[in-house]
Amino acid sequence: MYFSLKEFTSKIVMNVPVVGTFVVMAPKPRLSVDGVVGSAVELVDRDGYDALSLSAVAGELSVAPSALYTYCNGLDGLRNMVAVAATNNLTGRLRNAAIGNAGEAALTAMSDAYRGFALDHPGQFASTLRPPEVGNDDFAAASTSLLDIFVLVYLAMGLDDDRSRLAARSTHSALHGFLAIEHTSGTTPEHSDEYRHLVELLRSGLVRPSS
Repeated sequence: MYFSLKEFTSKIVMNVPVVGTFVVMAPKPRLSVDGVVGSAVELVDRDGYDALSLSAVAGELSVAPSALYTYCNGLDGLRNMVAVAATNNLTGRLRNAAIGNAGEAALTAMSDAYRGFALDHPGQFASTLRPPEVGNDDFAAASTSLLDIFVLVYLAMGLDDDRSRLAARSTHSALHGFLAIEHTSGTTPEHSDEYRHLVELLRSGLVRPSS
């Protein structure tokens, strides 16, 4: 017979003979939104986006899947939370790449960082390809922060606010679209040259003075 600490203590206090084995029960792990999302991100980075499930993340945290419902709205909610985290991580990668660069050099560095993130973290990048949940303000805010970095670069290159925002959206769409195709079809040696050519086209086409 096995006793928990509470049971063992109560028997000692009541002077009840203890026949059996005293077992110290492991404390239940403390959960948080950041902990759940962090474990999910680590999972998709290690095992791929298709491995993401409530049971898989619960296993990472040593809890029952039902315990996660306090922190996410089922699997769809968890997927959206991973997409937000991945977008924020991508934004951080691009922001770091832009530091110390300006104008065309910043655009090139950010484009390289964008592809580097997609190749280094295919699970996270895959989460950004999923259609966002309607009314997901967190994802909308994360996407805006990502776009704003491109806006700042184009403003520094001499475009006005309207043209900078248009150029930023065009650049993001082109880069993200290329990398989505590469993610789906697989990387080939030719993709590096093709990607660089795309970046050059964007730079020369979007920054060229209006006629």
